[in-house]
Amino acid sequence: RLERLQRIVSKLQMESGLCEEQLNQADTLLQSDIRLLNAGKAPQKAAEVERDLDKADAMIRLLFNDVQALKDGRHPQGEQMYRRVYRLHERLVAIRTEYNLRLKSGAPQAAPAPLGQRPRQELDDVTLRYLQDLLAWVEENQRRLGAAEWGVDLPTVESHLGSHRGLHQSIEEFRAKIEQGHLGLELGTWGGCFGEPCAGRSPLPARAQNSSKSRLRHLESLHGFVSAATKELMWLNEKEEEEVNFDWSDGNPNMAAKKENYS
Repeated sequence: RLERLQRIVSKLQMESGLCEEQLNQADTLLQSDIRLLNAGKAPQKAAEVERDLDKADAMIRLLFNDVQALKDGRHPQGEQMYRRVYRLHERLVAIRTEYNLRLKSGAPQAAPAPLGQRPRQELDDVTLRYLQDLLAWVEENQRRLGAAEWGVDLPTVESHLGSHRGLHQSIEEFRAKIEQGHLGLELGTWGGCFGEPCAGRSPLPARAQNSSKSRLRHLESLHGFVSAATKELMWLNEKEEEEVNFDWSDGNPNMAAKKENYS
C-alpha cells in the first residue's frame, strides 16, 4: 500500500511540473498577444493559448484524483500535494480570466490606469465581463454535474468520487469567497440566474454548490454500498474456489468435517 501511494506521489510531482510548464507556455503566448493588441495589431496565438489552457485543465482534473487517493490513504504528503495542485488550479483560473477579458474580446488595451482614475463605465464593463466569466465557469460545472456518470464497479466509483471531491472543494472555496465579499459583488445580483426569474430559486453559485453536495453525498453512499458488495463477492469467490478444488472422493478423510460444515 505504501509503495502504491509513493508511486502516486512521484507521479504527482512529475505531472504537476508538466502542468506548470503548460501554464507557463500559455501565459507566455498570452502576454505576447496582449503586447500585439496594445500595439494595435491582431493577436497571433489565441488558438494556441486556448488549447494550452484546455490541456492544463484536463491535467489538473486528473491530478485532483491522485491527490484524493493520497488523502484517502492518509499519506503524510497528501495535504502538501493538494496545496500544490490547488495553486495550479488558481493560476489556471487567473490566466483563463485574463485571456477572456483581454485577448478574447480583441480590444487593444493600454496600460491600465489606477482604479480611482478609471471612468465609471469602464469599471462596470470590466467587472461585468469578469463576473460573466466566473458565472460561465459555474454554469459549466453545473452542466457537468448534471451529465456526470456514477460508475459500474468499485474502481470507477472510486475514480468518480475522487474526481468530484476535487471539484467540490473548488466550488466550496468559490462560494466562500462570494460570501466573504472577495469577488466584490454577490453574483446573484449580476444575472446569477442567467436571465431567468430568480424568484423561489437561489442564485446559480448556490445551486451549483447544492448540486455538488448532493452528488458527493450520493457518491459516498454508492461507494459504501459497492465496497460492501465487492467484499461479499470476494468472499463468495473464495468459497466457490474451495468447493471447486475440494476432493469429493469417498477416500478423502476430510469428508466428515465437510458434512459437518454443511449441516
